[in-house]
Amino acid sequence: MLHTYILLTLFALIGTHSWGQNPTISGVVVDEDGSPIEGASIRIDGDELDSRTDKNGIFSITVLPNDTYNLRFSYAKNYTNIKVRVGEENVENMSITIQDKTLNQIEIVQVRPTDFVDGFPPVEFSKIPTATGNFEDIIKAGGLGVNSNNELTANYNVRGGNYDENLIYVNGIQIYRPFLARSGQQEGLSFINPAFVENIFFSSGGFDSFYGDKLSSVLDIRYRDPLKFGGTAQASLMGGQAHVEGRFARNRGSYITGVRYRANSYLLNSLPTQGDYNPTFFDYQFLTNFYLKFDDQDNYIKWYTLGHFSTNNYRFEPKNRTTSWGTVNEAYQLRVFFEGQEETKFQTFTAATGFEVLKNNRLKLNFVTSVFHSVESEHFDILGEYWINELETDPSQEEFGDSTANVGVGGILDHARNDLNVWIGNVYHDGKYSFKSHIKGEGENQKLKSADLFWGVKLQFESFEDKLSEWHLIDSAGYSIPQGQSDIVELKDVIKQDNFVESYRTSGYIQYTRNSVKNKVVILDLKRKIKTDTSIAYIYYQDTLDRSPAKFSYTIGTRAGYRTYNQEGWFTPRASVTFTPRTYFLSEDSTVLRRNMKLRMASGLYYQPPLYRTMRGIDGTINSDIVSQKSWHNVIGADVYFNLWGRSFKFITEAYYKYMWDVVPYEIDNVRIRYYGENNAVAYAYGFDAKVNGEFVPGVESFFRVGYLNTKEDILDDFYYTYFNSDGDTIRPGYTFNNTPVDSSRTEPGFIPRPTDQRLTFTVFFQDKMPRFENLKVSTNLTMGTPLPYGPPTFERYKDILRTKSYLRLDLGFMYEIINPKSKESFSEKAVFKHFEQMTVSLDAFNLLGVNNIISYQWLQDIAGRYYAIPNHLTGRRINIRLTLKF
Repeated sequence: MLHTYILLTLFALIGTHSWGQNPTISGVVVDEDGSPIEGASIRIDGDELDSRTDKNGIFSITVLPNDTYNLRFSYAKNYTNIKVRVGEENVENMSITIQDKTLNQIEIVQVRPTDFVDGFPPVEFSKIPTATGNFEDIIKAGGLGVNSNNELTANYNVRGGNYDENLIYVNGIQIYRPFLARSGQQEGLSFINPAFVENIFFSSGGFDSFYGDKLSSVLDIRYRDPLKFGGTAQASLMGGQAHVEGRFARNRGSYITGVRYRANSYLLNSLPTQGDYNPTFFDYQFLTNFYLKFDDQDNYIKWYTLGHFSTNNYRFEPKNRTTSWGTVNEAYQLRVFFEGQEETKFQTFTAATGFEVLKNNRLKLNFVTSVFHSVESEHFDILGEYWINELETDPSQEEFGDSTANVGVGGILDHARNDLNVWIGNVYHDGKYSFKSHIKGEGENQKLKSADLFWGVKLQFESFEDKLSEWHLIDSAGYSIPQGQSDIVELKDVIKQDNFVESYRTSGYIQYTRNSVKNKVVILDLKRKIKTDTSIAYIYYQDTLDRSPAKFSYTIGTRAGYRTYNQEGWFTPRASVTFTPRTYFLSEDSTVLRRNMKLRMASGLYYQPPLYRTMRGIDGTINSDIVSQKSWHNVIGADVYFNLWGRSFKFITEAYYKYMWDVVPYEIDNVRIRYYGENNAVAYAYGFDAKVNGEFVPGVESFFRVGYLNTKEDILDDFYYTYFNSDGDTIRPGYTFNNTPVDSSRTEPGFIPRPTDQRLTFTVFFQDKMPRFENLKVSTNLTMGTPLPYGPPTFERYKDILRTKSYLRLDLGFMYEIINPKSKESFSEKAVFKHFEQMTVSLDAFNLLGVNNIISYQWLQDIAGRYYAIPNHLTGRRINIRLTLKF
């Protein structure tokens, strides 16, 4: 009986501790020699209480689940800051080293800057099978509301917007991309170096005022501040890259620098157009941080510098192309033979430097200047002679699949001498002040309140010098298209312009965030069943759930600005509200389980002042009266944290509605956006997105995403006439004689799908480990999207109501870790391998299913005047091998 009583008492105590309390953060604090430090202070930022380590250097702090905490460790005059993300489980076995007179910022996990910016799960980019190596591929896979039907580009669409509507920041510095890219294979390397990245934050809409003036999204990248010397190197069939990082000046400064080289000819040779592909892409990038003054962790002055240079050179000599299309009853084949070449060059340079000042851990100031310079050229002369043949579709015929008749013959001559010189420079200041937290009320009605004030101001200079010389000639069966009224040969899409646009703009923002946390003590009467070999016993006990708060926060702010070129000003207020209820329920065995949910709502105005490309119309002329495109965002969402299979998962969902006015219509050809140069449209977009991520397989992160989108626009001054014969039958829509329709009716098209109207998208990034061979990992990247709108190349948007085929792509990657932290000791005696922390060999299979995805269409005419939309396909199946080293 005494033994049974002791056993039940022990179970009761364990039950009270394990199922009744909040998670803890525990670990040990040591000095540089590894000796434990007694009496080191551990304090949570914003909390007046602190803890001390015992004689063994051990500490333990109880915190609330599913939150991020800034822990500050101090001893004498030495400090270390650590940011820790805590889920439902305890954070244990942390080893904290306090070094001599240094400040180390250790980012263990991500810290979301705002509730409408999603922190991406910790996925190593090297584990994602990607055809181009561009970091944005992880956004395509996991970003809410993101659509992309082109594996060759780093660009992506968000909730009905285009590429130009996305903001990209690296360590708070806005990033620009080349402007002349016509196709994905010309782009080369994007700015973001995956080896530098530590944290990824992304918002698909409803973002706060301290982010800039764009319509669609924000990608906020944080580069790493290294703690020690290290680096990586990678080589593959399509190029290589390497980086090193470390500290200098007695740990007062840090650096991270790297180079990348890419040659995609192996991949591009799977395109339908055969020829000599010679793309070479190179970039160099660095980031330095140096503490000019460091008194303690609450007071310092840091100087940082970011630099980037890239050269993208795309050379191509096309030879021939064969494309088949149609249905089982009507099939055609296009054969083209080419002469000439294309050469596209982009050289970009980005430099930024700034100072970060922290005073008393409350006032934070940034002073930054940056410059972007791009020299771009697009030169080509390509002659193509084509034949359109009809194919035999009857399987019983001996000629099945062969050409049975020629229905079209002609020639194409494309010419361009386009040169662009861009300068964008800015200086800006932003700051943050954290008001002192204070507690109101007593007992279970206590409320902890805190507030932050953000502000910023920016002055920017923009210069675009653009020389355009571009035309196309189509000769169908001996007749030039378009046909003129005389014997003079007319060219198609002639652009001859010398443009120079120079402007200044100033912008600023102010934002206030208020947080309120209400504490409440909850006492539960619980019963727990205990099974033994011979009997079943029940334990009755009370469980106290203290510090189980409901959180409420709101943010209000506004942006304002003025642009000199068109003398336009803007004022865009924004607001968001977040509520975090906390509920408790009992499982079948009376275990206290927690499910945490965060409810979010945001609304605001988003204006996008025009850059040069938006001002330039189809014919290359500049419309100086273009004003900002405007949007009203409304977003409601929820974040749900839950446990499954003993592991933590996160579910995010958002529903949104956007109304847009003063919209500039555009058309997309591959990745080239051609604006109409007029604010003559209104538009809307609505839909919902959902994503779940977590360790579906223990130790590796995966995520699933689904989205629905409906976006349309109405060009306010467009219309067409329908011509009727004497019987009232339609003869020819759009027919006019001397600009006057005869026996016709005028029709206004109304709302039509926008070029990015992709109704459904579904993406999966899934990682797995082989049973009994955990060093062998498999990753799957699946993208599915419904058809996009397209139409004939007439620049009449109401005709773009046809739909492409659906997009489907599956990339598969196999990774074998020859050296990893677990197996490193077995290589410690080998001269070469002992210096490596990790060595991985990867085998990637791109477009494993071999789907002929379509990026655009080429329109050609046959002998009878009938037009054919001939699909331009993307890359086919390819295998790539990679070797990755980490030291």
